[in-house]
Amino acid sequence: VRTIMDGFTAVMQAIHFDDSKRLRRALLDAPRVERNVWQLAVQVGSQSISPLFWSLRSGAHDTAKFMIQDVLTIRADRDHYYYGADELFKYQPN
Repeated sequence: VRTIMDGFTAVMQAIHFDDSKRLRRALLDAPRVERNVWQLAVQVGSQSISPLFWSLRSGAHDTAKFMIQDVLTIRADRDHYYYGADELFKYQPN
């Protein structure tokens, strides 16, 4: 329970309400290099939970679909291209 309460970020709030628009707004604050990690891992103390796994497990399928599509979207800045397939399988091995 502590992990859920302490790790209650804007991303987790969007999952709680199963609101993909709220999730999109929450991710506007994320730097490109961290955007995928915001959707794939939340660290609270020594506990780590996956927002993607949490949304699938809790039945928040709209936000889960949005996260998968967002993680697998190709993005770029001046120095790098970002594509989250490797991170997806790093944080979601099953």
